[in-house]
Amino acid sequence: MSISLEHAKDLPARQGSADNFTGAVQVRHVAASQGQPMGVGQVTFERGGRTHWHRHSGEQVLYFLQGQGRVQQRGEQPNDAVPGDVARIPAGVEHWHGAHPDEQHAMTHLSITSGTTTWLEPVSEEEYRS
Repeated sequence: MSISLEHAKDLPARQGSADNFTGAVQVRHVAASQGQPMGVGQVTFERGGRTHWHRHSGEQVLYFLQGQGRVQQRGEQPNDAVPGDVARIPAGVEHWHGAHPDEQHAMTHLSITSGTTTWLEPVSEEEYRS
């Protein structure tokens, strides 16, 4: 067995499902766990792209890499993020994340998620732009 080295842009990418995302979203799986569900993905949200409301049975950490982003917990004000910011979302918290409404280009973050994901309804334009 030997070390494997790949560039993130060479990892297979898939479009985010319209069942879980609004707008153009590209997901590249970086790592997955063999035991308890855990995944690491590089996720790129084009202008206006965002997740639907959802929650995870474990913690989720978002490490913002490029562009302006936004993350919001249901019932709270949205949090704006720039490259280098890290959002820690506790288990069970309903939230969404994606490109900031004012971002003219793409936003990319690394998503580190433990547990399973429960997808909920889309984020409305009003919620997104609030």
